[in-house]
Amino acid sequence: MNPSMQLFFELLLVTTGARDRLKRQYTEKQWEGALAMAQDQTVTGVLMTALERLPKEQLPSKIFLLQWLGMGEIVTDYSAKLAQASEKVISYFRQNGFACQILKGSSVARYYPVPNRRTSGDVDVWLDGTREEIYDFARKFDKDGKLYGVNYHHIHFHVLDDVHIEVHIWPSCLSSPICNKRLQKFCNLHRPTMDTDKPSLAFDRVFILLHGYQHLCGHGVGMRQLMDYYYVLKQGFSEEEKADAVYWIKQLGMKNFAAGLMWVFQKFFGMEEQYMLFKPNAKEGRFIMEEVLQTGNMGHSETRNWGSLKTPLSRFFYNLRRDIHLATHYPHEALWQPFFSIWSYWWRMRNGLLGSGEE
Repeated sequence: MNPSMQLFFELLLVTTGARDRLKRQYTEKQWEGALAMAQDQTVTGVLMTALERLPKEQLPSKIFLLQWLGMGEIVTDYSAKLAQASEKVISYFRQNGFACQILKGSSVARYYPVPNRRTSGDVDVWLDGTREEIYDFARKFDKDGKLYGVNYHHIHFHVLDDVHIEVHIWPSCLSSPICNKRLQKFCNLHRPTMDTDKPSLAFDRVFILLHGYQHLCGHGVGMRQLMDYYYVLKQGFSEEEKADAVYWIKQLGMKNFAAGLMWVFQKFFGMEEQYMLFKPNAKEGRFIMEEVLQTGNMGHSETRNWGSLKTPLSRFFYNLRRDIHLATHYPHEALWQPFFSIWSYWWRMRNGLLGSGEE
């Protein structure tokens, strides 16, 4: 592990409170490398907490410190903007008769010590309605009556001009038809209401893990998605709540991923055993961290030459290579993904939705 990466992970431990200082002094260049890594992993704002906690003698130069804090302020300002947008979106859909809840983003940020320091990209809202009802409502927003950004479980809505809105028919989906059926059964136990803007912690103990799992099985998972789940688990749980989460995680084929994350949280976040759902699995944990460091957030740092993502066919073969890579770790998702991809393309073609979005 190079010094910049070591510094990054030490800052992470200081942020979570597992440590109160760095092991040693680092050079300005090494601090620059740690900041670059924080940007790649989209945790620049969250790691501001470490900068506030470190003793003065361990901080970088004042100019560099101001640079990092300035980037963090941009994150907090945009997060506050998204939180306000989320409130507007919830109000708008409820006025139009839809029970709804905010997923991920500003919803999961509530579990963080300083919510607005979590980087968010858009607003995800889950509507309690049929696919037909939601599609018909979406067509009202465009003069040509077309649908945009459509895949199996969500669609793009042009409700606000300056914030991207993603409306979910289902919070997520899985490639395995058996696991996807179980996922829908789980989701039906936690459907949106008119009374609560955000999902329950019981829902997030499974869903936020699923979100990271899908990123890993997709184009790549970053430290932000792992951190989301760390803070979900840090809210604590009873034995009954633990048993419920473990049951659904196993039902959805995510036990290996969850056990690997327990090792990651123990080693890199300093998580205590009382917050763990499974016994840590070092082998799976190391694999997850290799993927995190290899791909970065949303796969933006991916360097493996698996092909292009520019066309549907090239995306299919890119994903096929990735599925082969993941098959021994997460067979439920990896082995079914090519079939789901073909089915999804056929489904969109049959319903006239090709060109409205991408997988």
